[in-house]
Formats: sequence, structure tokens, C-alpha cells
Amino acid sequence: MLMSQTWTQCLNTLKNTMPLQQFSVWVQPLKAIENKNSLSLLAPNSQALKYINQHLKPQIKSAINQHNKNIQVFIGVAPESNTEQQALKQHNTPLFEDYTFDNLVLGNANQMAYGATRQIAENIKESPYNPFIIYGGSGLGKTHLMQAAGHLAKIKNPNTKVLYVPLMDFVRNITSSLRHNTIENIKMFYQSADLLLVDDIHLIAGKEKSQEEFFHIFNFLFNGKKQIIFTCDQAPKNIKTLEERLKTRLSQGLVIHLTPPELEMRAAILLKKAHNKKININLTEDMALFIAGHITSNVRDLEGALLKLKAFVDFSKIDNSIISKEVIETALGDLIKPHTTNIDINDIQKEVAKYYAITISDLSSKSRKQHTVLARQMAIFICHELTTLSLAKIGKHFGNRDHSTIHHAIKKIETKLLENTEAKDGYELIKLKLANL
Repeated sequence: MLMSQTWTQCLNTLKNTMPLQQFSVWVQPLKAIENKNSLSLLAPNSQALKYINQHLKPQIKSAINQHNKNIQVFIGVAPESNTEQQALKQHNTPLFEDYTFDNLVLGNANQMAYGATRQIAENIKESPYNPFIIYGGSGLGKTHLMQAAGHLAKIKNPNTKVLYVPLMDFVRNITSSLRHNTIENIKMFYQSADLLLVDDIHLIAGKEKSQEEFFHIFNFLFNGKKQIIFTCDQAPKNIKTLEERLKTRLSQGLVIHLTPPELEMRAAILLKKAHNKKININLTEDMALFIAGHITSNVRDLEGALLKLKAFVDFSKIDNSIISKEVIETALGDLIKPHTTNIDINDIQKEVAKYYAITISDLSSKSRKQHTVLARQMAIFICHELTTLSLAKIGKHFGNRDHSTIHHAIKKIETKLLENTEAKDGYELIKLKLANL
């Protein structure tokens, strides 16, 4: 059994008579084995075979007849040897066990990305969002969302082939396969996916050979209605030294920006992680809000702060049931720094009105309703604390109230904060909101 000379000649003919993209994706990967009177063309998988039979079979047979009219042609699927299967398994990175939708904390920052990712995972064969790209800064949960899609897709259909690959692993696989002349095997491996998850696609920029091979893999999967999900640190159109054809492919699907989590979401993340088996510290909601008010960057920094707090509690042998503000300040030290941002009086009024569920105009009104009076006094107190305005100027922003009224409001809140837990909780939450504007 010899490698086919007839097919080598046919490849040159087909390359010149069909679009290069079609030739590279569907024809070039075929393995050809020629006997005396027959030529077997073996597609890498059933998906490729189906496409060839539907779209390219007459053209391929016509090219073969030009070079050998007496040969019989068979088109099928190449069997995988055990050796090949073991080798290809090395190119697959397992999904992380904890990265599921159940372990995801939802908030405004990730709600849209969550909805799209879940919809894709529940029916990957018919999703209109292909490719799907989640982009944003480091530590925002892009990989978690992507891998959660993989877990759910496998739950929905255990036969679904999910492949997850960090981009730099893909580059190393391509480099190694080129050195060992096994590039077609690697391409076949990725092309066999029903759901391909590629992490940090922006790292492919400037890597010409990897871009070329990935372009063919992408086209193969996309044309076969297979789902592709990417994560990226920026919008694909902004990636420098990325081939224009890849930018176009990456931008043609759904692209969603993942933003840093808002205050309540950060606190919820801290509470969820604090109470899992690995961390297991008794963090209250108030203390979670306190930490979240100071650590505003991303989820990884929140996790780091939580681990630092756990270590302090464990090694200092502090009672786990009493994690106070003082304990947190001592444990996290440099991470908990006072905010020096200048707060605008309009921002204060807006946050106070939102917390007390009244209108901003109520704060300047003459209403003597107890709830409105408390909100007004709280707003005045916080303005006095966070701005450099005189009492008279603060009064102008609250219905032209005089100096003595403003002074009275401040004294009332000072007393309430010492005596009333509910008032203190409201004050702390409003301050945290303002610190994160």
C-alpha cells in the first residue's frame, strides 16, 4: 500500500481550480492511500466527510479522472490509532472543577455575558452567537464563564466534545507539531470539537504561523456549525499585529465586554467564597461590604484579600466568630486604605435619596415626615464629613436652610450613629457607595 501519486497531482489541480480557503480547510487535510486500482481519500472526521460529499465530491472526482481515468475512488473517514488518540489527549486541558454556573456570583457586571454564555451552552448546535467573545481586564471571571459553558454543555449532552485550550498551549502545540511534522493531526484534533473554548486569544497577535493554522481551524468549525467561545483582554478589532482576516472572523459574532464587579457583587463574591469549605471563615455581610468597598479592581484581588484574612485568623488564633472591622484592618493592612476622592454634594444627595427611596428634591423640601427628615439629616451629615463646604453653603443645597439648622442635623446624626444600629448601617453603606463612584 503506497501513498498516492495520483492524489499529489490532483492536489495541484484542485488548488488552482477552487478558492484557497475551501482547498485549505476541506481538501488538503484528506489522507490518500492508493492501491493498484483504487484510491481511498480519508477525511479527518464525519463532519468533514459530510461536507465533502455534499459540496466537493464531483469536483474531486473530476480532478482525479484527469490524471487517472481507470482508478476507483472511495471517500471515507480516517480511523484513529490508539497511539494517535493518546498523543492527542496531551493537547487537551481539562476544565476546572469549580468553574460552573452554580459557583458564579451574578451582578450587573456579568449579567449579559452570563445570559449569552448559558444560552449557548444549553444548545450549542443552534446558537446564533458564533463565535462568542468575552473580553475585559484580568481577574473578572472570563475563564469561569467560558468553562461553565463547557460543563453545562457536557451535562446537557455527555457526547458533546468540549475542548478547552489556553492560547499559549495552542501555540506550543502548533510549534511542536511543525517540528515533528504532525500539523495535520493537531488540526484534526481541534477540528473535532463540538465546542471549542480558547482562552486569551489576544496572545496570538504577532504569531504568524499560529494565526494561519488557527484561521483554518476556525473556518472548519464555523462552516460546520460548531460553537467557538473566546476570551480576550480587549475588543478583537483593537488587537495589534493581528491579521485582518482573523479580526474580521473574531468580530463577526457576539462580543461582550465584562466590567469590574459593582460593590454589592464584590461583597457577594466575598461571602460566597468565605463560606466555602476551602476558606471557611465567618464573614458577616457588613464586613464583606467593608472589604469590597476598599478592593475595587477584580475578583482575583478579592480572593487574595480573603486568603490573607484567613491566614491572619488561623495563625493569630483569633476566634473565627468575631471577625471585626479592626481585625480586617490589621489583617489586610495596606489593602485597606482610606479613599481621598473629592465627593460632589450632588453625588451624596443622589446616593442618600436612593438608599432611603425618596427623591432628591425631597431632601430640599419642607417636608417634616420622619423618614424624609432622617434622610435629609443624613445627607447633611455626610456632606459635612466628606466635603470642604461651610455649613452655610451646605444649607444652600438643602432648600436654603440656615446655619443653625445644618448644625442641628449634624448633631442629631452623630447621636443616632452611636445609638441606632440601622442608622449606622445605612451610613456605612452610603459611604461605601460614594467611595466606589
